[in-house]
Amino acid sequence: MYYHFAYMVISIAMLGLSISGVGIYLFPSFFCRRRTSLLAALFMLVFALLVLWTLRTALANPISLSTWRANLGRLGLLYLSAGLTMLAPGFAISLAIANARERIGQVYAFDLGGASFGCILIIPAISAFGGPGALVACAGVAAIAACLFALSSGGDSSPRTRYGFGVIAAATAAVLFVLAAGENSAGRFGLARNSEKFLGNRKVLFEKWNSFSQITVAPAGAPDHLWIFIDADAATRLWSADVAKRHASEPRRYSEVRASSLVYALRHEHPALIIGPGGGTDVIAALDHGVPKVVGVEVNPIIVEDIVRGRYADYDGDLYRDPRVHVVVDEGRSFIRRSGEDYGSIQATLVDTWAASSSGAFTLSENNIYTVDAFEEFLAHLAPGGIIAITRWYDASNPKEFLRLVALGRLALERRGVPSTEIVRHFALVADEERHGTMLLNRDAFTAEDAARLRQVASERGLHLLFAPQVDVGVAAAGEDVVLGAYLRASSGTDFLGKLPYDASPTTDDRPFFFYSLRPMDMLSVLGRLKDIEKDNLGVAVLLVLLLLSSTLILLLVVVPLAVFERKALREDRTMKMRVLGYFLSLGMGFILVEIGFMQKFVLFLGHPIYSLVVVLASLLLASGLGSALSGAGLRRFGNQGYVRRAIVALAAVLALYAVLLSPLFHAFLGLPLGVRIPIAVVLVFIPGLLMGTLMPAGVRTANELGTGTVAWGWGLNGAAGVVGSVLAVTVSINYGFNVALAIGVLVYLAGMTLFPHRAQGA
Repeated sequence: MYYHFAYMVISIAMLGLSISGVGIYLFPSFFCRRRTSLLAALFMLVFALLVLWTLRTALANPISLSTWRANLGRLGLLYLSAGLTMLAPGFAISLAIANARERIGQVYAFDLGGASFGCILIIPAISAFGGPGALVACAGVAAIAACLFALSSGGDSSPRTRYGFGVIAAATAAVLFVLAAGENSAGRFGLARNSEKFLGNRKVLFEKWNSFSQITVAPAGAPDHLWIFIDADAATRLWSADVAKRHASEPRRYSEVRASSLVYALRHEHPALIIGPGGGTDVIAALDHGVPKVVGVEVNPIIVEDIVRGRYADYDGDLYRDPRVHVVVDEGRSFIRRSGEDYGSIQATLVDTWAASSSGAFTLSENNIYTVDAFEEFLAHLAPGGIIAITRWYDASNPKEFLRLVALGRLALERRGVPSTEIVRHFALVADEERHGTMLLNRDAFTAEDAARLRQVASERGLHLLFAPQVDVGVAAAGEDVVLGAYLRASSGTDFLGKLPYDASPTTDDRPFFFYSLRPMDMLSVLGRLKDIEKDNLGVAVLLVLLLLSSTLILLLVVVPLAVFERKALREDRTMKMRVLGYFLSLGMGFILVEIGFMQKFVLFLGHPIYSLVVVLASLLLASGLGSALSGAGLRRFGNQGYVRRAIVALAAVLALYAVLLSPLFHAFLGLPLGVRIPIAVVLVFIPGLLMGTLMPAGVRTANELGTGTVAWGWGLNGAAGVVGSVLAVTVSINYGFNVALAIGVLVYLAGMTLFPHRAQGA
């Protein structure tokens, strides 16, 4: 699967919490207080075992990129296995919270604090145990929780029962940790792979995980290079020492290398910056053309330190220790912001959220390299006459992805003051015979000598000129791509793009979904033409299917049971209770909108989705837990309604301020080291998180005053809103941007404030 399916995982977790909470309230005689600890222990032990089942299911059912029919069955199976697995800890947590009573704030705080700590631990866990091993280790942690629950149990449980169950749980934890420690080498659950991805069923020579990727090395079928695979699909070649040292032009036997290295035939006097050098193909090409210094910025330390400079240093002739080569492990935008050097060229070859992919695979993934803000920064760090060279996929019959790339370059130039009539002098576009296209964007303008050299080299390399720089006249040349040429000559790029049947408008840091080409009104139409979207907009189809699946499950497993068994709870004081339930809905929807909005928005600042996911979730959960623990004093002083009003007004003010200030802050601090940016992000997320955490105890207190059934309804609807809201947040973000998603979150919280009852006992 791909990382942007994180919203699906969050949705499943919320679903488990919702169903379990409702179940506890519907069957109070079974989930009675005297059984709380022992039942919680049992559920956590079941959770530990179900994790292994879900892991096996996930590895055996990879998402298909070739047919939506296979995806439906696999998604259903994944949703079922993960949903049942998350249901078990949901019961354990819900039991603890339901029986906390006057200690609700404290218990909820420990729950969220533990979740925060878990977010932080997942980074070293994946690095230490690998992906599958980390999940086995998580199961071990669950077994420890089962042991602690059992030892704390009382009621009808005898000491023998408590200690016996505790020993079983502890032994289970020990076995799971031993299995986790050896999973990397033993591969008991199998290698994480997808037969439809590029790695396929090749023999794996090397495998290592870090917190955001699985890196493997496999044979390439040619004797002079190997493949380095990122997450089994994206790939970069690792060339032998013979090629790197003596036959540097050999990689150009591949057409994509002939296209991507074209920039060095024009600019090789100044240092070159390569974003995502991977195994070093672009580095070798730059050195082969005589570039005096090559700077590579690679986000993945395994590729640089463990492979190219490590295990395979002899194989590749120690390429990254060549005195002309300087490769750093960093994120491209952050490095460029800190760099004081001007480059003759800045190159990125098939870099898709840190890796190349098949078309459509990253439809819903944000990429902060392909935004107009990024292109402005690239242009600012070019020497006079410097060129940005970006290689992407090109489809001659429908060049919408490549058109968006060109649109980014055009808008970046226009923001620098280049008039529309001069745009054609700054672009050169070429393509090979295998769907690779390269855009050459000149900071200044191509000269007549540049144009002649470009035509000569392109002809020698068998490349097709999609657009030649117009030095003297602005007329179409033979063989030119009609759409791209017409766009570059258009007096208004915005007007031209607005007339197209798809969205190819320039992406920004606020809406960086480069691969998403649907207009908002066309999104739902995807479900009506599933046969035509095997790859194009596949992510959107999956998103909509998950929305329907989640909504159906919420209706069947949360709303209907409550309506059947707890309908009487809403008969008396109906107006008051409906307002409380509206408040719980607002909390669930508002929290998830802000949470996922922050997760997406902080990707740019922190440099990788996993860092954003971990830092935002950990900070938000910890802050919310602390806010919950501290809410008691405020509730006693101002009453439920008064406290809620003050907290939501403060939260709305903070989020409104963030909408204005976050982007400038990110741009100002983006050049700082990651170790400095993370604490800044923690502080920024912690402030609203603290306020958000204070709101749940007020709702629970008010619902309790209106009857236990009201609490059951509130808990269920709060979780239901979170399930649907996780998908809604992504939908809003890809169509309208992160700021709009956050703004909707603010409005939802304000709606909750107006719904909160003005009169209730203790209010």
